[in-house]
Amino acid sequence: MMSLFAAAATAAAVPAPAAAAPPPPVSAADVAAYIDPRDIAAYVPAPPPTTELVAVSDGFFRLLENITMVALFVVGFFLLARLLHAWMLHRSIRRAIEAKSDVVGAMIDKLNKPYEHLGWPGGDRTGAEGPGDDRGGLVLLAIGLAMAGFGLIQGHEQMIRLSAGAALFPAFVGLALLLRRRWARAEAAGERPAA
Repeated sequence: MMSLFAAAATAAAVPAPAAAAPPPPVSAADVAAYIDPRDIAAYVPAPPPTTELVAVSDGFFRLLENITMVALFVVGFFLLARLLHAWMLHRSIRRAIEAKSDVVGAMIDKLNKPYEHLGWPGGDRTGAEGPGDDRGGLVLLAIGLAMAGFGLIQGHEQMIRLSAGAALFPAFVGLALLLRRRWARAEAAGERPAA
């Protein structure tokens, strides 16, 4: 037991160690020296491929998306215009029926021949009479000019290029309709004196 007391006394006589000094600060150079660049590359995603084919296809699909949006807008505009036309015609027929008017028969005939007002008598698309092609062509030309004007107003080179490219589609279709109408008139005028 005595030896136990002697060991405890000896342990008590040993002085306590001095307070430990704080570790030196770690600099960025020390951290960089311990990090392997291959370890960093394992956690960073690979960069996208930069081949010319990828760049061309990316531009192509962006242009295709723009053309699709413009085409959807134009088709939606014409479908909305046809819906409004049919709604107004049905409303007029309803009012004429309520008033017991004599015009009801002509209006119902107009419902049965929807393309007659476009210059296609009896629904025949080869007819040369009526202002239909002129109006459609002029509307398409106006839409094309409006789209090109929108790009010019924006002033950004990319926007000017995109809107002018998209404006070519309705403008060329409108121009083709106007030229077709003019040729049909010239042919009709050439046939009348001979007949």
